[in-house]
Amino acid sequence: MLGGAGFDPAADISAITVNRWAHGYAYTPFGLDAPEWKEGDQPWVRGRQRFGRIAIANSDAGARDYTDSAIDQAFRAVGELFAERG
Repeated sequence: MLGGAGFDPAADISAITVNRWAHGYAYTPFGLDAPEWKEGDQPWVRGRQRFGRIAIANSDAGARDYTDSAIDQAFRAVGELFAERG
């Protein structure tokens, strides 16, 4: 689809990175220099707020870059959607 615009994959792509999850890093507050946010105002909590009928679920939404965090966030997001149907 980009060939007509002069895109040459051999010349224009220098590297491709594939992460196991959608993000290679999730911020986990740790240490003495970690900011103290009010409960519910943490960036990962604000970032997972629903947008209409879209619920956000990923390891970033749990502030941990581990599989169990992504699964926990998926469970939470699906629960939010079903709670609305109540």
